[in-house]
Amino acid sequence: METRLGRIPADCERPEPLKFAWPLILLSELFTTARHLAVARGYFASLGWEVYAPDLRAAAQAARTNARASNSSVGGFAGRAAILAEALAALGRDAIVVGHGLGGLLALNAVEHPRVRAAVALAPMLPEFRSPLVMGAANWPARLLGRALRPPRGAVLFHLLADAEPFQREALMRALVADDARAALEVVRGRVNFAEGGRTVPRLIVAGDSDPFAPLDKTSEFAARVGAALRVVRGRGHWLIGGRALERAVAEIQRFLVRNLGGDLLLLSRQISALRVEGVDPQAEHDMGRELRGGSLIGLCRL
Repeated sequence: METRLGRIPADCERPEPLKFAWPLILLSELFTTARHLAVARGYFASLGWEVYAPDLRAAAQAARTNARASNSSVGGFAGRAAILAEALAALGRDAIVVGHGLGGLLALNAVEHPRVRAAVALAPMLPEFRSPLVMGAANWPARLLGRALRPPRGAVLFHLLADAEPFQREALMRALVADDARAALEVVRGRVNFAEGGRTVPRLIVAGDSDPFAPLDKTSEFAARVGAALRVVRGRGHWLIGGRALERAVAEIQRFLVRNLGGDLLLLSRQISALRVEGVDPQAEHDMGRELRGGSLIGLCRL
């Protein structure tokens, strides 16, 4: 379902029933769109998550058009982070931010926002790493002249989509779009800084062990630097948002969130707390507690 978070267009999935107290904000990788997040969005919703996928790229392009300034900083990393902060404010509720690639780095950067309860990065773009997605020879004119980066081709494209379902690859390839070079170049040139200390928000990085765009050794170093837990999906590469890697990546995410956020994450647990405050029949509280122990919390921790 299409919606808006303030001025920012977004796709939304609302599950039935809703099982989790806070929604997920899904952020896309360089060159990808909400269409590429559709499988992950639907899978999270099937598990009981309310999910929003804001289009930060479209919001940045609209901002530049309105400002009549093609050299505006809104296309850079800080500009996209500001648009994400605007989306979180417009949502008006606490949320968990989950991003892929460049979106993963934006998710980790968002932990200082007061509405962010946790941040998860799937195969994040790594500062000071010359990712083939950005530094390939085909894009040297774009890097030199500040033009949009072309979507990957050849071997780079193959490695990007290697873990997608074979029958989906053609459609995913056609849906890739050119992307503003500024945010990506700031990352690979090491111009993105992460504040140390600050809010103690749970952070998780999920990485494939065969990812040429986020090598595991460098991802491990980055996770240690930003204070993030690291979980590895063995035998998988960069495309953790679909195909054969998605279920395993989501299992790691849910296990981490439940263990770090506890019962507050689950709607049923919060309903029990409300019953205690309101002095409702103890038997009703007992029945709900039995449902919680037998279902949501324990089941998620065993994923």
